[in-house]
Amino acid sequence: MARLYLIRHAQSENNIIWDGTGDHQPGRKADPEITGAGHRQAEVLARHLAHPRTEPRQHPFHDTEEAHYGLTHVYCSLMSRSILTAEYIAADCGLALQALPDIFEKHGIYEVGDDGVMRGRPGLGRNYFEERFPALELPAEFNDDGWWNRPVEDEAGFLERMKNVVAWVKQRLDGNHDQVAMVAHGDFIDQFVNELMGVVRHQPNYDNHWVANWTFHNTSISRIDFVDGAHNVVYMNRIDHLPNELVSW
Repeated sequence: MARLYLIRHAQSENNIIWDGTGDHQPGRKADPEITGAGHRQAEVLARHLAHPRTEPRQHPFHDTEEAHYGLTHVYCSLMSRSILTAEYIAADCGLALQALPDIFEKHGIYEVGDDGVMRGRPGLGRNYFEERFPALELPAEFNDDGWWNRPVEDEAGFLERMKNVVAWVKQRLDGNHDQVAMVAHGDFIDQFVNELMGVVRHQPNYDNHWVANWTFHNTSISRIDFVDGAHNVVYMNRIDHLPNELVSW
């Protein structure tokens, strides 16, 4: 049996200005950092994931007295808020941190002009990541041209990418015993669950402020077990590791 823990990044600079009305808030950044509160969230999350007694929800037919996450791998996107969150987890759990370029947030890296038009911005290249995040393991083929040199990702492109990511994860986890933490993004996790479980994107949900079937707090944990070809959602949006004052969207 393998387990996948989908973890939303810590609070970002864009999260604190988001008001639910669109992507055009003044002060929005194309690739935001995490806030001071976000760093505290990530610290608490990492201690929780590394603790030997904080995951008692083992598989009901797996006879064990284990009560820990037992993480074996930590993955993150190449967006700063994901890397900065995942660094804490990898450090506390004594694991390598591996970048997966395709688990980025919907639309990619972009900015919004005064005309309200979203325009793709280039993601940074290998030299930047090696200098700022020396412990981050990058794909061998990743060069210094920038990881995101494309227009804004549209809906069709997003859904196609998610199909490919879910197919890769199923191939990666089916039939083994890895315990994987994937630090990603709200829209990404929402559609990952939709695609994996065959859930329709209920359109009224995506026309509303949340723009999602499923909603996720910063540093929330969602667990999926991979057992004999089946994929079971054990829980979603778990935030009991956070004190009330650190709970945020």
